[in-house]
Amino acid sequence: MPGPTIAVFPGDFVQIRVYNHLPEDTSVHWHGLDIPNIMDGVPEIEPSPRIKPGQYFDYKFQIVNQPGTHMYHSHVNIASQEMLGLAGGFIILDPMTDGINRDYFILLQEFKVKGLPKRKITPGVYDIDPLAMDFNFFTMNGRCFPYTTPLEVCYGDNVRIRLANSSDQAHPIHIHGHQFVIAGSDGNMIPLDRRIVKNTVLVSSGETWDVEFTAKNPGIWPFHCHIPHHMTNNFTKDLGGMLTTIIIKDSM
Repeated sequence: MPGPTIAVFPGDFVQIRVYNHLPEDTSVHWHGLDIPNIMDGVPEIEPSPRIKPGQYFDYKFQIVNQPGTHMYHSHVNIASQEMLGLAGGFIILDPMTDGINRDYFILLQEFKVKGLPKRKITPGVYDIDPLAMDFNFFTMNGRCFPYTTPLEVCYGDNVRIRLANSSDQAHPIHIHGHQFVIAGSDGNMIPLDRRIVKNTVLVSSGETWDVEFTAKNPGIWPFHCHIPHHMTNNFTKDLGGMLTTIIIKDSM
């Protein structure tokens, strides 16, 4: 599962104490945030420290970015730690009313689960291979369909979905039954006169996108990565993977 989503406001002074329960050094990079060099969390290059096993470090910084969607993730032994899921969402909220009734965050990740024959799902406990490139499970907020959390909204709601990708592959995320507006990119709001209308947005590694739409078509609608293999669990025949549903309740 990804880490908890952190929500703050512009101008907030943030202090986050990070404990290292890993058997190796780690750090946290605050992806997309304009913060002091020592707090950026890349110890191989910056003065930001490594957090030793059993120790902690206090990250302290003021929020100077505008409202938008960001991430955080490990930046030590990233080929393993980040691909084992050490990431989460960091959202800067708009203190003013923005007309949004439902606001969701979805972190996109993929994993290689070892020990399962292709096209087989067997209950059990399995290891993840963080160095593999042949991924077989694709998740939204750490879960594969049908265990993802549906996005429940009411008819007429203005809905924002914040998409973030902390892993390796790009994912074209597609909505059914609606069009959405691309309202934000990498934590930066897109001006109203420059927004475009789409029903699929490609979320590459390291990117965040905010999409918005008005729920005016009642029903249960898929919201998913459009790469066919990414809509399966270990390539089985049943629908799975990087997919959730948007449930729009009828106005009646």
